[in-house]
Amino acid sequence: MRTVRGWFAKTAVMSLMASSLVLGQGGPYYEEKTFETAMYPALEPSKVWLNIERVNQLGQIRVDMCDAKGKVLFSEWLPKKEAKFHQCFDLSAVGDGVYTFVITDGVQRQERTFRLSTPGFQEQLPKRLITMK
Repeated sequence: MRTVRGWFAKTAVMSLMASSLVLGQGGPYYEEKTFETAMYPALEPSKVWLNIERVNQLGQIRVDMCDAKGKVLFSEWLPKKEAKFHQCFDLSAVGDGVYTFVITDGVQRQERTFRLSTPGFQEQLPKRLITMK
């Protein structure tokens, strides 16, 4: 009797998962992405690369760089026709703190947060560090 119940329970769970993935496609298990992002530090201190690649060509993409208080320091709309965006940001003019790139197209929103810090005199590190979350 236990094997029949166990088999029935496994079958019910698998069918629910399959139906939510196939039929739901907007539910909690599936999100249609319209773009992908990547962020990484450059070889030079105080610089970071931001790459955006469109998965489909719907709408414009907006890129904002905000500080910890939400103040927008940089904002740009990417052209609709460009499939890829690669930009190196020089952060030497901004102070230490937590910053966030907010990338959105009205449907999808991604945030890339990083910390900018200047080591003390005791440390034997580059002038500035970028730490990504």
